[in-house]
Amino acid sequence: MAIDRQESPYRRGNRFPRLPIPMVPEHCTTIEAGPVQLVVEARTLTNDIIETTYRGATETDVAFDDYGASLHVCGTADGLEHLRFDCFENEPHYHYIDQAAGANVVVRIDELAVGDPVEFSLACVEHHLGDMLRNCGVADLADAVGARPGEVRRAVERARRLMTDARRSMP
Repeated sequence: MAIDRQESPYRRGNRFPRLPIPMVPEHCTTIEAGPVQLVVEARTLTNDIIETTYRGATETDVAFDDYGASLHVCGTADGLEHLRFDCFENEPHYHYIDQAAGANVVVRIDELAVGDPVEFSLACVEHHLGDMLRNCGVADLADAVGARPGEVRRAVERARRLMTDARRSMP
C-alpha cells in the first residue's frame, strides 16, 4: 500500500477499517479477463443497506439514496474483490480494497474534471489497473495483468456495454 496519509488534507481518499458492502450476486454479470474478473452490477446504496450490512458499526449524518453501474475487479485465482468503481448518479466514487487489512479507501470521482464516471472507470481499468492493484497490496496480480493486457482490453469493451445497460436499468 502507498503511504498512509489520512491526516493530510491531500490524502488520496478516506480509509475505512472495514470491507465495502458486498456485491449482490443476482445483480451481477461476470466477465473473464485472464488473471482478473470484471463484475458489472446494477447497484443501489441507501442508509438502510448500510445499516443492515454493518449493523450499527458505522454512523453517518449523510442521507444515502444513490444508484448506478458498479464495476468490481476481482482476482480470478483468489475470488477476492480488490477494486470497485461505483458509477453512481449523485456521488460516484471508487474503492481501493485492502483484503489483508480488511479495509478500503474510498476516493470520490470528480465528474467535473474527468467526465463520465463510467468512461473514467473503464479507462482506469484499461490503462492503470496494474498500478491500482499494487496500491491494494496485490503486486503479483498486478504483474499477471501486465503480462496479459489484451484480455483486460477485450473485457473492458464488454464491460462498457454492460455498464451502459446497468445504468439504463436503474430508476
